[in-house]
This record gives sequence, C-alpha cells and structure tokens, in this order.
Amino acid sequence: MFAGFPGGPRGAALTAVALMLAAAPVVVVKQLDGNNDFCISCHLHEPHYRGMVDKPAATLAGAHFAASARRPAGHPERCFTCHSGEGVVGWSAVTALSAWDAARWVLGARREATTMRLPLEDGACLKCHAAEVRGTKSAEETDRYHELADHRTVRTPCVACHVTHRAGKPERSFLDDAVVGARCRDCHRRQDEAGS
Repeated sequence: MFAGFPGGPRGAALTAVALMLAAAPVVVVKQLDGNNDFCISCHLHEPHYRGMVDKPAATLAGAHFAASARRPAGHPERCFTCHSGEGVVGWSAVTALSAWDAARWVLGARREATTMRLPLEDGACLKCHAAEVRGTKSAEETDRYHELADHRTVRTPCVACHVTHRAGKPERSFLDDAVVGARCRDCHRRQDEAGS
C-alpha cells in the first residue's frame, strides 16, 4: 500500500503527522475567529476593541458594531468581518497567516506585529457598501465624492480616507480630512497637468 510512497510506511506516517500538525492551528483559528476576544488576545489591540464596542461609537469599526446590534438578524460585526481576506485567495492568505501566528504564539514567539501584513482590501468594504460608491451624478448635482460619476474609476483604497480604528466624526463618515484633502489636491493636480 505504501510501497510507492517515498520512505515507505514510515514516510507516509511522518507525512500524515506533519499534515495534522500543520492543519491543527488552521482548525483552531477557524473555530475561534468569530470571537473578538480571541483576536485581541494575541494582537493586543485592546484600544481598537474598546473603540469597537464602546458607546457611543467613536470609530468606524464601532459604528459598524453598533449597527449590527440594531439588526436582530443582521450579520454580527467582528474583527473577521473586515479582516478575513476577500475571495478564496484572500481568505486562504489570512487563514494561513493566522494559523502561523497562532502556532508561533503557542511555541513562545509572542512579538506583536507593528503593521498589518495583509492590509484591508476594498473588497472588505464593498461586500456591504458597493451600492453606495457607484456615483451617477455630475459636479453640478452634488459635491459628495461617491455620488460623482467622474469618481467611479478613481482607485483610492477605502481605508486611505475612511479611518477605521481611530476616532473620527460619524457625520463625516469617519473621513480623515487632512488625508482626503491631500488626495483630492494630488489627483486634481495630475488631471490638470495631463489636460494642459
């Protein structure tokens, strides 16, 4: 039965054990990723978590969390709602990285990353907000960025302008005004130069 397997029965047994050891962290992570406490236990993001669950909501993540509480049958907002990776490739990358981090943590490597190794993609926002960003109006009809038809082709990441875990103003859709202003000026300057 194992004659064609490299190393025979012993090689097959070692391969099976290696596969189980590799799969165990993935299974554990996927069982626990719906629990925000699990995420912050390793990532030490207590301030981010507090910003998500405190009332009134002061962050974009908090506004999403509060909105899910108002929808009885709604999707629960949790860390993995946005940080799950989009599509099979994104999900697989996040799952593999989470499993790797969990295995390293169990083995004693408890150093917190200082940046996101897999940044949020627009798909994390657009899976719920796609209808809101398909502008059809002219500049004479509106000055709201996402309502403008001219902005449909602009490829600025959602989180470049909408801050997620820093305090912001709900009435301004949690926009970082300094970043937004600089991005608008830069893009319009490039358009002006190209049109000249």
